[in-house]
Amino acid sequence: MEFESMTLQEKIDTRENLIRQMRELNETTVNGGETRDFTAEEKSRYEGMRADVKKLFDLISKEKRSNEIAGFAEQIPAPGRDDEERASGEMEEFRSYLLTEHMENRAHPGAMVVDGSDQTAGALAPQEFVKKILADVQKEVKVLNRVNVIHLNQASSIGVPRESADAADAEWTTEIPVSPSTTIAKSDKTWAFGKRELGANQLAKLVLVSTKLLKTSAFPVDQLVREKVTLKIRQAMENAVVKGTGSGQPLGVFTASADGVPTSRDVTTKKASAIEADDIIAAKRAVKQAYRRNGVWVIHPDILTDVITLKDLNGQYLWRSGLTDNDPDRLYGSEVIESDFAPAEKTGGAYAAVYGDFSNYWLTMVDQISVQVLRELYAPSGQVGYLATAFADGAPVLAEAFSRLKYKAS
Repeated sequence: MEFESMTLQEKIDTRENLIRQMRELNETTVNGGETRDFTAEEKSRYEGMRADVKKLFDLISKEKRSNEIAGFAEQIPAPGRDDEERASGEMEEFRSYLLTEHMENRAHPGAMVVDGSDQTAGALAPQEFVKKILADVQKEVKVLNRVNVIHLNQASSIGVPRESADAADAEWTTEIPVSPSTTIAKSDKTWAFGKRELGANQLAKLVLVSTKLLKTSAFPVDQLVREKVTLKIRQAMENAVVKGTGSGQPLGVFTASADGVPTSRDVTTKKASAIEADDIIAAKRAVKQAYRRNGVWVIHPDILTDVITLKDLNGQYLWRSGLTDNDPDRLYGSEVIESDFAPAEKTGGAYAAVYGDFSNYWLTMVDQISVQVLRELYAPSGQVGYLATAFADGAPVLAEAFSRLKYKAS
């Protein structure tokens, strides 16, 4: 079936119809509480619909990212979006550097050369250039819309308090303790803090632009480089928040760590290679109600297709499709964020999904980006390289705000 030519709403409607058919076919195997296997014909039909649904999940997710940037290296962006930047002396200097590697007016902050000589160093991009990149990255990545982003003006580290144990519940009392001994005796003994240093991990991304495109006289090269850098940084940031190792990069929620989400927050499925409705319910219920108010699921599209036919004890499907562009898909009442960077392996011991309140994930981003021009290196291929360097770090700061669904070990 051809889906690419459909409008977004047609894709959503088609996916909903296919899921309905899958559920109906699944119902035919249940009789009096007993479940039979699919016939060969039923299995072939079900798997065909499942493949189509998976493809539609991917297409819908990508199209809903209205600012997704792709394939700009050989395309001229639509004009008219850079009028304000063209009037800026800083941007003119920076644009000149991107085209020629030379700076004429070093008085402009946009002309600052960092980390070496003019021939080997990068230019520190003007703030308006950097702000647009960081704003677009945060807007395009759904996970980043949920995390607590802290902007720094220089590449330095900050100590982030990490709650290793929550405060005890409040108790009714008739008086306030005033003596030191009484205060100590009455003080909260359960609220414990650890500390993780959020540093300035370097993120370097290479952007390649054709020399033919650069020779177009009216071409806004800074816009092209910015959009390409935005895409590269977006992918890196999403990857880091989801499954970063925490070593020289942010610590992701799928990475088991005492400095982030430890194994004590894991919820194991009943089966080694399958997810049941009770598993989804248990993963969400493992998070306190206060965090469930803003809770979201992060899950790979391949695994998401396995849960769309699951029902609770009342016969209600756990997954509900977002029927319009602005309506998110939901799993057991909470928004679903699909990520291609989430684990997709369906084997014993592998992680399947994370549920939690991502405002308890802190991400530091330095409001500086340098760009180095690599002209000679890629000249044989008819391209110019732009090496963008940014700095960021991040980690979950409250473990109990998250739970992680894990396949039972086989």
